[in-house]
Amino acid sequence: MRSMAIGIVCGLSLVCGCSEESPLVPQESLVVVRAYLYANRPIRDIRLTSTLPLDTQSDVASPINDAKVTLIKNGARYSLQPSAGDSGYYHYDGVDLIVKPGDRFTIEVEHFAQIATGTTVVPSAPENVSISSDTLEIPDFSNISSGDFPDFRSAQLSVHWSNSDASYYYLVIENVDANPQQIESSFPTSPLRIITQPTSRDSLIVSAFTLTHFGRHRATLYRVNQEYVDLYASREQDSRDLNEPLTNIKNGLGIFTAFNSDSVFFYARKK
Repeated sequence: MRSMAIGIVCGLSLVCGCSEESPLVPQESLVVVRAYLYANRPIRDIRLTSTLPLDTQSDVASPINDAKVTLIKNGARYSLQPSAGDSGYYHYDGVDLIVKPGDRFTIEVEHFAQIATGTTVVPSAPENVSISSDTLEIPDFSNISSGDFPDFRSAQLSVHWSNSDASYYYLVIENVDANPQQIESSFPTSPLRIITQPTSRDSLIVSAFTLTHFGRHRATLYRVNQEYVDLYASREQDSRDLNEPLTNIKNGLGIFTAFNSDSVFFYARKK
């Protein structure tokens, strides 16, 4: 299964359960599930795609928009609806299904006369999340064209949290300013969304070097389950070792997992 951006996992899959007639074509089409639940948020990040045979020239798997998708919590069944467009996304329309810490969910995906299933438990929220400073001073970029590069060694802050059980977390940095200004004219016109890889540490550094715009930023710390960590670790395939990546979906491929989060804020300003 190939990956999307860092921290955003599993858009498509390479299938190795192949027929004798052609080692590159799968015997049957499997559904690929990328289903994320977020504590105390609406259910919108459920996506289904088809698999890709190894001999395909395409990098994009076809979305599946006609599956029957059900979430099960405490024995109650909740039917999901296809989202707008040819996206493969599904969502829950009602207001009676709340994702809470400790909830155990099962997903059922009925497609191609098969039912793919997966189970996850919503983790608890990160504890004691704090930030070392509410301001990150950005070095001067005005002389960079003449070879005078900014000194970033002290232009950083850190996000801390309690992690006595060595759980895994990742951090997302987003500019949430109403009118963000570019730090340097050669940087992207829209702020970049920065996502770290999962870590079992209790702190992460945010460097000014990674930011593209001034203004208010939100740093969101996500607590993740082991299935997410396992799939992240196996997201890259070596061409000499075409094994199927780790999955927690039965009769299918992909991941069904849950997250919980807390946020802190800081401002990026000119030094």
